Amino acid sequence: MKKIGIIADESSETKARVLLIKDMENFIKAEDIVLVLNGSEEKPVCKILGILRKGQGKNELLNSSRYRPEVAYAKIGGEPSSSREIFSFEVIPIGSFQGNEKLTSNRLIIQPRSPVYIFDEEENPLDLIKNSCKQLSFLDAYLEGHPKWQIPADAFYIPYHVGVFGTTGTGKSWFTRNVLIPFYIKNGYDVLVLDWSGRDYVPFFPNNTIDISQIAKEENAIMEYFSELTDNFFGQNNLRYAFEEYVTGWKNKIYGKSPEQVHNELNQHLQNYIKENVERRDVQAANRRAAERSMKRITTEQIRYLMGDVEIEEILNSLREKKIEVLNLAGYSSNLKLSLFLTLSRKLSDLMYKGQNLNLALVIDEAPQYCPYKPEGILERVTEEIKNLAALGRKHNLNLTLISQGIAGEIGINAAVRRNLNTNFYGRLHPLDAASEGGAKDWLQPYGISADYLLTLEDGRFYFSGVMNPCPVPLLITYEPKDGGN
Repeated sequence: MKKIGIIADESSETKARVLLIKDMENFIKAEDIVLVLNGSEEKPVCKILGILRKGQGKNELLNSSRYRPEVAYAKIGGEPSSSREIFSFEVIPIGSFQGNEKLTSNRLIIQPRSPVYIFDEEENPLDLIKNSCKQLSFLDAYLEGHPKWQIPADAFYIPYHVGVFGTTGTGKSWFTRNVLIPFYIKNGYDVLVLDWSGRDYVPFFPNNTIDISQIAKEENAIMEYFSELTDNFFGQNNLRYAFEEYVTGWKNKIYGKSPEQVHNELNQHLQNYIKENVERRDVQAANRRAAERSMKRITTEQIRYLMGDVEIEEILNSLREKKIEVLNLAGYSSNLKLSLFLTLSRKLSDLMYKGQNLNLALVIDEAPQYCPYKPEGILERVTEEIKNLAALGRKHNLNLTLISQGIAGEIGINAAVRRNLNTNFYGRLHPLDAASEGGAKDWLQPYGISADYLLTLEDGRFYFSGVMNPCPVPLLITYEPKDGGN
């Protein structure tokens, strides 16, 4: 270990500043982990593990807001004296220990003049943190700047749900594929991915992909889909009843038929139902017009989507061998995708209500498409389903991993859903999140991580925060892509 400085005045149990020894400012950087020998070199009252943030350089001779000879000298190109320069970093305590004790929260004042040391590359400070894990495992990632320091993670908290946030291009999908999915599988979880665009996961798992048109939809989801397409059946209850009658026993009705045949049958059924069940001619005419408008909105391609025969349970059973399956949602409308999600979520809920442990990670890419901050229509039902899955999942080993460009507000996800995400990975911040309430700024600023810094974070870097992180302070981590990412 190498001494880099001493603790300055105005320190507390939760915060301090380290004054750097001469020339250390050329080497020491934010996110470095340090060890404070609290009190003295020879007999410290405890040792404090900390992380450096909010660096600062001061030279009172060069105060830009008042006149000094040194400022005038610099103005004409001279080299002012550096004798009164001070460089410092804020030290955020991770925890403290004595001897071989386990790392615990620091409750002692960090004493001024206490020496501060930095770890050599061969001395991994994360070894002091990992003992806090209930179920120790490791991410295929490392502390920024230290490729040998693999990140410990507590696999016990996988079913407490995960969020991955960052603006476009930060590498959220690369990170999920290369770090999170292998971590889940390594710890006994199967992985089911909902690929909204069909571009972020499908090309990388060609032998483990199924198109949503192949999946059988439950009758409730089919009715909800028809309702969305027809603006709640144009407010005609008779038309709703007609659709319900045809959708009941859907699997048998469509067996062996083409989408064109089913479309024609449905159209004919609506007309026959109205003719047989509606007596008043004026109401009958209004219902017929509504039925005609409905069938113009329901295309044969949309019928084809509803004719899949692969049951959700078959997919879940196949995961026991495959370990990962990607549902390709590309090429279909949002309502089609959401109706599939309702079918899936209800099946998962049913299994959990029966007491089954799922050991499943459900990765939801483009999460705001499912649970936006202000859901309306079918999105209200989808958002409610996600909240229910999150609540049930903690006791039945179901992990939800939500991937989103933003955290809060118009680009983020619903606040009620967000509160269920107990582990988060924050990449480069979207500008709309820099000022919004409930965004990354509010989550990370207490740990010395500013919104300005998050706006400029490099691609592939994420702050690891929450219960799965045995370190109580967010860590800046990165990884080596295994599938060609960057």
